[in-house]
This record gives sequence, structure tokens and C-alpha cells, in this order.
Amino acid sequence: MLAAVLRLAGCGPPKARTPGHYTLKPTAACLRKAGLHVAVNSPSLDFVSGSAPAGALSSARDGKGFVIAFGNTEEDAIILVKGYRRVAKPRARRRLHSLLDREGNAVIYWRTEPTAAQSEVVRSCLR
Repeated sequence: MLAAVLRLAGCGPPKARTPGHYTLKPTAACLRKAGLHVAVNSPSLDFVSGSAPAGALSSARDGKGFVIAFGNTEEDAIILVKGYRRVAKPRARRRLHSLLDREGNAVIYWRTEPTAAQSEVVRSCLR
């Protein structure tokens, strides 16, 4: 089923021009092609995502909201992860390992824990 969804979406494994470097517009286009509504650099982004140097997008997969924040470098992504940890409420800090997913210069922050299939569909659109 997942393979069929990925094929229909035209996605697949993350494909970046420079390995580990992803950008906002191609990622948003892939998510839209997969049938998701995508908001790019929305004023409703949280403080950390709103400060992402290369922009951020928000969307939802099967009712589970997520944000993808893009840094200019992998070091920027590490700083974004630290920012999410710093602003997380104490009860939420324990769950951050299952809510944050860093891939190169991009950080995916899920509002609630995704299933493996949900996570894979979103990760496969990193471009």
C-alpha cells in the first residue's frame, strides 16, 4: 500500500541535488502532489519554525500535523532541534525523540507521534 501511495505521489526516497540538503519549494510541491494541503512560511508557525533560515512549511498527514523547517546547513538544523528542545514544555520533552526527525538540513516536527508509514511518506518528499 505504501509503495503504491509513493508511486502515485511521484515521490520516493529523498532526492536532493546536494546529498543531505533539502529545500522548501520542491518539498512543498511533492507534498501537494501527494494530496496534502501545504502552507509555506505561514504566520501561524511556531517560534522555532518561524525562525528557520531557509523557511518552513506546515501540513498534516492523516490528521497529524507536522512542520518541516529548513536550515541553510546541517548545523542550522541542529540548532533548530535544540530550539525545539528548549521551548518544549517539561512533559513534552520526553516525547521529542519521537516527534522530531532531522534529515540533513531539514527538521520534521510532528505535533503527535506519527506511524512509520506516515513518517515515511513525509520523509520521502524531502527534496
